[in-house]
Formats: sequence, structure tokens, C-alpha cells
Amino acid sequence: MIKRTSAFLILLAAAAAFAARGPVRLQNIRYYSYPEYTRVVLDLSGEVKIGEKVLKGGEDARLFFDLKNCRFAADYPLDKKSEIRIQAGNLQRIRLGQRPAQTLRVVFDFDRIGKYNRFYLTSPFRIVFDIYRQDEFVSRARQEPPPVAGGQGVPSIARQLGLGVHRIVIDPGHGGKDPGTSNRRLGLREKDITLDIAKRLNVILNEHKEFEIILTRPRDEYVPLEERAAIANSNQGDIFISIHTNSAPRQNARGVESYYLNITADPWAMEVAALENAMSSKSMADMRTILDQILKNCNISESRILTRFVQESMVANLKRKYDVIEDLGVKKAPFYVLLGAQMPSALVEVSFLSHPLEGRRLGTPEYRQTVAAGLYLGILNFIQSLGKK
Repeated sequence: MIKRTSAFLILLAAAAAFAARGPVRLQNIRYYSYPEYTRVVLDLSGEVKIGEKVLKGGEDARLFFDLKNCRFAADYPLDKKSEIRIQAGNLQRIRLGQRPAQTLRVVFDFDRIGKYNRFYLTSPFRIVFDIYRQDEFVSRARQEPPPVAGGQGVPSIARQLGLGVHRIVIDPGHGGKDPGTSNRRLGLREKDITLDIAKRLNVILNEHKEFEIILTRPRDEYVPLEERAAIANSNQGDIFISIHTNSAPRQNARGVESYYLNITADPWAMEVAALENAMSSKSMADMRTILDQILKNCNISESRILTRFVQESMVANLKRKYDVIEDLGVKKAPFYVLLGAQMPSALVEVSFLSHPLEGRRLGTPEYRQTVAAGLYLGILNFIQSLGKK
């Protein structure tokens, strides 16, 4: 009798715990649409089980999936509750409906659907779909001859078409729960320094009325690495600059260096990329997709040119006001924050926060202003190299 009572109490407690947890809530659906693919993000209150099915063909191309034990959140936007009309790129609309047994069905309607990738992000939990129009379209769109570099080679497509720059996306590294590297002795955090530099750069660039400036995070908030390039893409950015501070176990490591997206065999570049990629949700299963995205990136050549202009201008501007500025040059590495960017992009490590002198300098508004001015000059030089003002 005692054993039965104990077992009953255990089952009762488990049932109560399950009831207390209740269904997962769908809080919002966001999308970023551009020619090659559409990214859809489902914001959820917790992890859910998914059953999905794809119907391909003609005008009846659909992807639908069921979110098990899931309901609409109380603050879910009412205008998105039954249908979200998009009609941009290949995704036409998203339809939603509450099914029996606490199941929420989500249906994507397409004009045509090819391959798609699905992955998850945590804290908070999100389901992300990258849906491509068709494999052939993606392959053709990413082919490009090398650009002119130093007056040699074949001009890139951007230069052949005389394309200019209107929309500039600035990405302050880290933020929110991700502080980046820190200098505890000086009480400095990378996320604060990068945001301050980004805001200063924003002010300088806004003096040019022909530019539109977008910050991936205008305040101290967490933005996943995978969403930063998506923000740039959805806003149709023309160039993308990600700002970071460096760190190393050796306190004498110092200098300024800049990176563009590519595969590398440089041990130091790999170490820096590993440090900056630490907050990514990617796993070993994503390696093939990541390599494919890097190798098919048609912006590598223009990104290399942009990175060179930014690096040279930043170093030159710092040397005008400060001594012992070391130029560590332009390098390549597989940074997640640059992965998927549909425009020339660069990641800059403006100085070593771990170095005693550079750390102190990064803590001063004057040094951060000089860094921002150097980035500004590099961006302007790149734009002028395109033959545009």
C-alpha cells in the first residue's frame, strides 16, 4: 500500500510539472526576403517537436510543418495570426492554423521551391528556415570573375556595372549576454567598445546625405551571429562592416588587423575566428553547408578590396595621433558573422583589449573616435574605387 501510494504521488507530481510547463508559445514570425533565398524565423518560448512535409511543383509548392504542444502566445501579433502575405522573392505567404492535440500548423506557400536549410537557435529558442529558389538559380547568381586589384585582372561584376554604395550596415560585435573579450583590470568589455565605435562611425557617415546607415544592434542587446548578415541582406545593404576588439593569451600581442570571409590555413587567423565564432549555434553537421557558402560567395574579391582599404586607412589614421601602431595586415578566415552576407564585407579587429597600452587607449573616447574616423576613410576610399561618389 505504501509503495502504491508513493508511485501514485510520483505520477501526480510529474503530471503537475507537465501541466505547469504547459504548451510552448509561438511569439512571433519574422522574415527577411531577397532574390536568392528567404529567411523565416519563428520565435518560440521553448523547444518543440516538429513534423514537416514538402510538396514541390508548379504553383502548388508548399512546405508545411506541425509544432507539437504549441499554441499562440497571448501577445502574438493579431495581423499575423491566420496569414502573413509576403510576395517578395519566392515565398508568397505563410498560413497558420491551430490543429487538434495542441498542434500549430505553419504552411509556407511558394511560387517555386528548391533546397532549404533548417536550424535552431537557443536563448531564446528559434527555428530558422533558409529557403532557396532553386539550385540552378543559386549557382548562376554566385558566379563572378575576379575584380581589378591594383589595375590588374578582370573587373568584377560590381565594377563592370558601375555599381555604387548607398546603404552601409555597421555591426557592433557581441552584445547583451555575449560580452566578447574583456579587460577586467580596466573594467572594459568588448561589447561596449564596439557599440561606441559603431555609433561614432554612424555619426560621421550620416554627414553624407546620400548614405543610409543601419546598425545591426543600436544598443546593448544580444543578436545571434547567424542573424547579423541576414539583417544586412534584408535591408539590401551594399557593404557590411563588423567591428571587434582583439585578445590574446600573450599580453604583448598588439596591433590592428582586418579579415574577409574565406578558408584559411593561418593558425592565428583560425584562432581569432574560433574566438569570435564561440557564440554560434552551428555544429559539425553544418560543415558542408558552411564550406559550400564560402566557396560559392561571389563577393570574396570585392570583400578583399574593401578590407584592404579599411585596414590601410585605419592604421594610417591611428599613426597620425599615436605611436607604436602595428599593422598586422589583411587576412582571411571563416567568420560566421560574415557568412551569408550578400555584399562586400569585412571584420575589423581594431586593437588588442588584452594589451596594457592598447587596452587603456580603447578605454578613451579619443582613441575610439580615431578608430571610427579611420573606418570612415576606408569606406570612402572603397566607394571612390568603384568610380562613385
